[in-house]
Amino acid sequence: MPAINVRYLLIALLAFAVPVLAQAPANYPSRPVRIVVPYPPGGNADIIARLMADQFTKMWSNSVIVENRAGAGGTVGTEHVANSAPDGYSLLLATIAPNATAPAIYSNLRYDPAKDFAYISPLTFTPSVLVVTASLPVKNVVELIAYARTNQGKLNYASPGVGITNHLAMELLLNAAGIQALHVPYKGSPQASAAVVSGEVQMSIDPVSSSAPFIKAGTVRPLAVAASARSRMLPDVPTMTESGIPGVVAYTWTGLAAPAGTPPPIIARIGRDTAEILKRPEMRERMNLMGSEAIEMDSDKFQAFIATEAKKWGDVARRVGAKIN
Repeated sequence: MPAINVRYLLIALLAFAVPVLAQAPANYPSRPVRIVVPYPPGGNADIIARLMADQFTKMWSNSVIVENRAGAGGTVGTEHVANSAPDGYSLLLATIAPNATAPAIYSNLRYDPAKDFAYISPLTFTPSVLVVTASLPVKNVVELIAYARTNQGKLNYASPGVGITNHLAMELLLNAAGIQALHVPYKGSPQASAAVVSGEVQMSIDPVSSSAPFIKAGTVRPLAVAASARSRMLPDVPTMTESGIPGVVAYTWTGLAAPAGTPPPIIARIGRDTAEILKRPEMRERMNLMGSEAIEMDSDKFQAFIATEAKKWGDVARRVGAKIN
């Protein structure tokens, strides 16, 4: 076939392909969509994903299912989505650990959070709170600092694992306060919380949603919220800044992401629909009950926010030598 005919053939094919791409948002979704949660069922991230899946299913008149792919601090499920087809039918419930701090923690990470995803929209922001076991004789951050300085080597703190936000947030606090405590990593959040409740370790920094039941039961004592403002769930607990330690701000967050290369019209469609869902009073009420807030950001701002988080927590991880091979 003459070369010129090949060129005409390609032009003709492109002419047919362009309208198909342009019409993709109107036809999307034409089959079930899955949201991959890179953690086990039952946690906050899983709950948020299922709330969104239910709302999307009603909005799109098409099934949206949640698939849990846990392992390696969320990196297993995140890598799976990074390698999925960029067609809008595989979404990720993105979180801070696998999508922001992982490059500084894992030596052999097989995806690049900055390059392998199109970030669509944040879903929730949940502040963290510093809690101590009820038997520790301190009632505020000032007393904790004084106790740490007069009882060197006696303070331990729990976290769900090396490099997790809980771990890095506590290191940020220790550095700002000029005190020391030994990190004791556990297999997960339930085990870490149980260790503080029992007094096996003396303190931790956890999302307010995780700590609230223990605070209510009186088995742990809240000292300060690591947030820019007081938590609606813990209105009587001061912020770190109010406690004399400015700059210690640690939110856990969730968001939606798709594999890089997903058509922009589809990203825009999901983003618009997400914003509409998050404005619904019933969704805001559910988030408030979990100690979380919905904060609106478009795709570009969300991407920039994640880059800022990666820099902030990556610096902390490198400073304390938080590394997993």
